Amino acid sequence: MDSITEVYEMKKSEKIDQPNSRRRFLKGSLMAGVAGVVASSTSAAVSAVAQSEPAKEKTCTPKHSWEIVPDPIPASKITQSIEADIVVVGAGVAGVFAAHAAAENGAKAIVLEKFKTFSCRAKDNGAVNTKLHSKEDGTWIDEERLLEDLFNYYQNRTHQSLMREFVYKSGKIMNHYIDLCEANGVSVTLLPGYEVSRNSPGYATAHNFFLKDQAHSSGSEYVPTQVYLMRVVEKHAKELGAEFRYNTAAEQLIRDKKSGRVTGVVARTKTGYIQFNARKAVIMATGGYTENKEMLEAWGPSGLLMEVPCYTPVGGNMGEGIAMSLWAGASLQRPPFPVQTHTIPAPVLGNDLMVANQTLLHINKLGLRYENENQPDPLQSNGRVLQPGKKAWSIFDSRYYKDQAPIKTSQGGPVNEPQSSLDESVAKGLAFKADTIEELAQKIGVPASTLKKTVDRYTELAKKGKDEDFGKPARLMFPITDAPFYALPIKSQLLVTLGSLNCDPNMQVLDTNDEPIPGFYAIGNMMGNYFGEYPMFAPGFSSGRCIVMSHILAERLAKA
Repeated sequence: MDSITEVYEMKKSEKIDQPNSRRRFLKGSLMAGVAGVVASSTSAAVSAVAQSEPAKEKTCTPKHSWEIVPDPIPASKITQSIEADIVVVGAGVAGVFAAHAAAENGAKAIVLEKFKTFSCRAKDNGAVNTKLHSKEDGTWIDEERLLEDLFNYYQNRTHQSLMREFVYKSGKIMNHYIDLCEANGVSVTLLPGYEVSRNSPGYATAHNFFLKDQAHSSGSEYVPTQVYLMRVVEKHAKELGAEFRYNTAAEQLIRDKKSGRVTGVVARTKTGYIQFNARKAVIMATGGYTENKEMLEAWGPSGLLMEVPCYTPVGGNMGEGIAMSLWAGASLQRPPFPVQTHTIPAPVLGNDLMVANQTLLHINKLGLRYENENQPDPLQSNGRVLQPGKKAWSIFDSRYYKDQAPIKTSQGGPVNEPQSSLDESVAKGLAFKADTIEELAQKIGVPASTLKKTVDRYTELAKKGKDEDFGKPARLMFPITDAPFYALPIKSQLLVTLGSLNCDPNMQVLDTNDEPIPGFYAIGNMMGNYFGEYPMFAPGFSSGRCIVMSHILAERLAKA
């Protein structure tokens, strides 16, 4: 290949009739972000991408910004060319673990990341039957039962062979990283599954890595400990020869027009453009599109129903990597596109961990109870947005802390916050307190007589020991009788988008004819056809997928 421009010869005949202002919008807005939304974790910045779709498809008027093909970066602006076996775009969980596995298996890996360091959040890493699982304590998992539950929950919208590979290989791979972390002073614990629902098996899959003698989660409490795992793996990857190019924003994929192979990436640095050539493969690991309102409207509109964004760092998940891939000829997975939501919102709302507690009464703005509250948070989020105006509150009385104290915290299950935290929320206007139910109703703007009837009925059922209205387990129901009474608004957050690119069971990206694009792969939240929905009954499967499947792919490519 003589120059970058040669790859884009087809652009000479391109017939997209759009004004220059639209093209400037694409290059600017994807980099700057969409106003009013905030960020996610893994990422690589992009402003332009190679396009290899048939010319006849380019005569249509684009409906979206990503349908506009930017001009190629001239070869004259590229100041340096660097060779590697594998080029990874994005230093989130998926990208860092892919680089580590590649380096462990003798491949030269380079990671491109637009931020100054790697990105991560969360705390749970899902895996099946690791050294922390035991038949004696009941945590050992029947793999085939789990797979059946997953396929049913996903409505078979996943590559079954890919999911089977994860379930049967994740234990060994996670053990490898448990050993690495423990050798470097990082501990790990197996968190309990969602245990309060008889409709969910509550698999204990979430592994939490943390520093000794420091706080970590026992279930639903959010303690951001993922950084400790990431520091160990990144450090070891560098020791093995992997190279991390931070402050390096990928801007174009290079796809050879003759072979159709993706052969590299052009990236922008503070000093100019660098071309990174991949002898074996380019792996996209730039995360999702949670901050891109236009993409959410097109692919994940349910995410726009959520009030609270929950991403770090800001600007991390703008979908630039997805746009870059589409311009290079990739296709999208078949809809629907899954998104992960949660009823536990950001701390700005106050008492965030008990907002949708399963032990509390949930009512809508009509003052009516509307669900069996004993559900994982994502399912509660779905039920809440069906209510008039999306308005809902948790109602409880002054005995809440004592009543809930014996209930075990679990993934997505009840979390009991102290009275001091509740008092602080009330003082800030984030929670409501009253001496009577009627007064509480007035404060939250619901019909007083209806709310009083709802509370009385709930108390009657709690004392009876049988929920005749919604079937909630009696052990999770408590009378609401002792003043003062409280109301917490229930809101939801968008955690992450769970797929985008159309990938085969080898994690190879497919073109618009469903043919594999040579040398081009996607992992993490860019990899489509893996989730149907997020399985709260097997917590940690999003980060677990980033670790396990990235390891499997990079090891395979390194040995090829």
